[in-house]
Amino acid sequence: MLLPPVSLIITSYNQQGYLSEAIESAIDQTVAAFEIIVADDHSTMDGSIEAIREYEAQYPGLVRGLFQEKNVGIPKNRNSALQMVKGDYVAILDGDDRLLPRFIEQHPAALTASPQAHVSYSNRYDVNQLGERRRHDRNPQPSGDVLAYIARGRKGILRSMVAKYDLVKAAGFLDENHYHYDGFILTLRLAKLTPFVYLSDPLMEKRDHAGGTSRGISFSEKERCFQDVLAEVMRVTKELPEKEKRAISKNWLAKISRLYLESKVEDGDWSGAWMEIARRVVSDPRRIKESLKMVRDILSRAGHT
Repeated sequence: MLLPPVSLIITSYNQQGYLSEAIESAIDQTVAAFEIIVADDHSTMDGSIEAIREYEAQYPGLVRGLFQEKNVGIPKNRNSALQMVKGDYVAILDGDDRLLPRFIEQHPAALTASPQAHVSYSNRYDVNQLGERRRHDRNPQPSGDVLAYIARGRKGILRSMVAKYDLVKAAGFLDENHYHYDGFILTLRLAKLTPFVYLSDPLMEKRDHAGGTSRGISFSEKERCFQDVLAEVMRVTKELPEKEKRAISKNWLAKISRLYLESKVEDGDWSGAWMEIARRVVSDPRRIKESLKMVRDILSRAGHT
């Protein structure tokens, strides 16, 4: 069976300790990538650039480096790499991720077997700082029309996803206005354009470590991001049934409410935190148990119990 060519994009920023493993995992595939584009966002603290150039020299025609002249941020760095893509399909991973050997073999095979779908996504392993890994999805996730499923807040698909390049382009690449959630927004927009197919086998590893970009986001900043994400979610899903849209909105508003509460605790504004709890209970008395549990969780994490 002739499989469509897949371009791999690896983004890098001061990640030399992980980057070589990411590139090696992209090279060590049972079916070769069409190309591997390593986009470095102006690393200055390690030897990332030199490492990328070494791979270019060792694998000419397969590995290509892209070197930003200044730090431009994750979405713009990803978009710069996407402008270079020559394959029919594309996958995007971070410089601290690892692909498992059959990633490129299994994704195009699944897409070829489901010709109506132009995006595939798989289970993955989450690897903690001790090197222990666990399956991210305990149960199979949906295939087909997944717009409502993703709109309810299914994040983290981008790095286990292979998508038809022309559709990624039609979706506008990564939205640079959603700096921390550019991958989610792209996945959401793709779900409006095409069915997805899910692969239950874990085909990549996402590592959790102290240098991860998501660790630097404050609760208040995350709350503001979620407000912007909700506006885009409702725009993209405006044609869904009203009942579905209400459920999506309710789910996001609950997340935003919790982040607002956590931001108040983070800032030491206990008066504002308790006012938010009171507002939640007044708006829906059935949520009192949920709200009290939320308070206990937050207080426990804050070291108050």
